[in-house]
Amino acid sequence: MRLRELRNKSGLTQNEIANKLGVSGQTILNWENGIYEPKINQLIQLADLFNVTVDYLIERKNNDKKADDICRELERIPKEDVINFIKEEIKKL
Repeated sequence: MRLRELRNKSGLTQNEIANKLGVSGQTILNWENGIYEPKINQLIQLADLFNVTVDYLIERKNNDKKADDICRELERIPKEDVINFIKEEIKKL
């Protein structure tokens, strides 16, 4: 699960996430270490907290290119290039 990665990226502590979800800091530690897994309602809360999908959170893979994958790739492209591409495509309509 990507919980530790998302938590570190957001700058939140285990205890801060625990307080938001109504669980203990130990529970978050156990989730991050793969000792226990969150219940589905907790996965949804985590996904909402970090503004990601549950699929992304649990690292679910499939063969389809998902919106998350596209967004990650778009983040690598300079913003001005994306804007110019969109403008050119609009002109074609």
